[in-house]
Amino acid sequence: MIVSLRRPDVDTLETLLTLSREQHEHEALPFDREPVVSTFNTLLSQPERGDVFLIDVEHERRTDTIGFIVLAYSFSVENGGSVGVIDQFFIQQTWRRQGVGSQVIPEVEKQAKTRQCVAVILEMNIGNKGARLFYEQFDYQPRRQHCIFTKRL
Repeated sequence: MIVSLRRPDVDTLETLLTLSREQHEHEALPFDREPVVSTFNTLLSQPERGDVFLIDVEHERRTDTIGFIVLAYSFSVENGGSVGVIDQFFIQQTWRRQGVGSQVIPEVEKQAKTRQCVAVILEMNIGNKGARLFYEQFDYQPRRQHCIFTKRL
């Protein structure tokens, strides 16, 4: 199995949106197509804000697009410079626990380094033990006593 990342284009935007809808359904989140399209178009047209990658798997002489990852860029005084933020990471259910994510994370970290990021940060559901163990194997450390607040504007 060969895992690769590629940037979406006009021809693959629908694939990205289908995967995004699957992610929203998996996480029991509402999916409003127009804001998602607008957000992806912003990222695709303004790469300084972040990168979007489709995740492809080559197996049995065919290639399937089985997920996507969004790496947004920010700046952090605490971390001492630019940081990459894994904003979304989705792999279709049938491809989980098969080593795909273990190939994706190092590639995304390489991308963050090419953007002069000093750290990669992410958030996850505190009760998702599997995800926590997955990220810890790549030396991601949870922030003790840390709570993220969000206010929609």
